Parts: sequence; C-alpha cells; structure tokens
Amino acid sequence: MKLGDGSYGGNPVGQLHDAVQVVEGLMGESGGDVDRMRGLIGMKAGFFLIIIKPDTPDDPAKLASLRAAAEDVLGRKMPF
Repeated sequence: MKLGDGSYGGNPVGQLHDAVQVVEGLMGESGGDVDRMRGLIGMKAGFFLIIIKPDTPDDPAKLASLRAAAEDVLGRKMPF
C-alpha cells in the first residue's frame, strides 16, 4: 500500500494522513466503540488523530507510533 504523494516545504505529506484514514476505517469495521478506540490510539501514539490533516508533514516517528498504537488497540497488523 502506497501512502501519500504530496510535498510541503520539501517534506513529503499525505502518508501520515492516509495512515490515520486507514486506522479510522478499521476502527469503524471493528464494531467496537470508535471514540474509545480513537482515544486509546491517540494516547498510545502520543498525538490526537484529529490534528492530522492532509497537509500535515509526514513524520516517520509519528507514523511508527501510530502503527504500534493501532496494532495494539485493534489487535491486527496495519497495512502501512
């Protein structure tokens, strides 16, 4: 899965936003309490998911923490 293809100030953008969108979709499919899962993932990742916009510069550390948090909360491997 290829995420993000834009750029912002020389930094790639879109990959982190796309990853958040994937996580949001998987939360919806899980059938659990989406608000609770979103809060848990945000706390474990170290940032609120709502602050990630399409033009948010990509940050490999944030992407890694999002992946780890989502895998922990959702109990499945993330496709990014």
